[in-house]
Order: sequence, then structure tokens, then C-alpha cells
Amino acid sequence: MSRKVLQIGYEPERDRLTWDGWDIHCGQGMEVLLPDRIDGGTWRAVSFEYNDGGWYMPGHPGVSPAGLWARERAEGRYELPLYG
Repeated sequence: MSRKVLQIGYEPERDRLTWDGWDIHCGQGMEVLLPDRIDGGTWRAVSFEYNDGGWYMPGHPGVSPAGLWARERAEGRYELPLYG
């Protein structure tokens, strides 16, 4: 079974990260392709958090999630809240 791979978006007017038309909320997890090599990257399970400095991924200082490629986690479907 294949999983969607889409870029994480950012809506500055709402200060929100988005993926596949949905808002990403604090604590939610996905796999992102981190560009840790010259010839590519590595899929890493991450979560998204927000503080006074903006959106970030714990354990990955200085890396903005906006614009990264992301996919649903392998162990289960990416659960989206019913509120927006």
C-alpha cells in the first residue's frame, strides 16, 4: 500500500502548517524527508510543536518544517482531528 507524499505548507495569515488540505496541530506526528545528505535525505518520524519562535520539530533545531516532504507514518494512518 502506498502512502501520500506531499509538501508541508505554511499559511502565514493563520500561522499554520498544512498537509493535504488539513491543519497540522501541536504534537501530531508524521514522517518527513530530512535533507541530511548531498544526494538525498532520510525519512524520519517527527512531531510538530509551536512556541514563541514558531513551528519546529523537537530534535531538529534550526530545521523549518515548512516545505519539507511528508508522508503518513508507517505504523498507522495519520489521524486528523475533526476540528480545524
